[in-house]
Amino acid sequence: MARRSAAAVDGRVGRVMRSRLAICDACLDLVQEGVLQPSADQIADRAGLSRRSIFYHFKDLAELYDAVVEAGMQRCAPLRKAIPKELPVAERVVMLAEVRSRFFEATAPFGHALTAQALVGAASAQARRVSLDALEAERDDIEALFGDELGDLPAPERLETIEALAAAASPPMWEYLRRSRGLSMPRARATLTWTLRALLREAGVELR
Repeated sequence: MARRSAAAVDGRVGRVMRSRLAICDACLDLVQEGVLQPSADQIADRAGLSRRSIFYHFKDLAELYDAVVEAGMQRCAPLRKAIPKELPVAERVVMLAEVRSRFFEATAPFGHALTAQALVGAASAQARRVSLDALEAERDDIEALFGDELGDLPAPERLETIEALAAAASPPMWEYLRRSRGLSMPRARATLTWTLRALLREAGVELR
């Protein structure tokens, strides 16, 4: 009897997890198709569930939003290839531009959704927090990647250089190059690479 009860609990947990994942995937798919703020009805229809089930599995839009962001990051995680710090600086710059350009291109619909949600969405606070957290993490990655080469600079100059590098390799800059300027991916990536090299040279880093 106890064994059957445990199996029943495991089955219910499995169904709940599958339903939550289906809801998150439906939301992500809609965003990738250009629906920046999917409605509960749209999400439910895409997931093959009832509208009521969305709020059964998520207590509010904020919790749903956090779950969708996490699912989106997991979906795009394979694009975030690690860059070995042991590589020469010039190779790290090229790899950074390649990795960031692929990631930003793939996640551009999510970025647009974050912007729309932050401006007028019901989960605007969560959207702003996610955007800021992502920018902070990307800035920290830059510091870890080039921190040794910038270590001899005076503290203010070092921090300014890191912030400049982070701004150059950020989603807003990629959005500017690709959407506002209309550059192709290769040209945008080349511009990003050139900018990173110029900033590092200005800081006295030898690109070898």
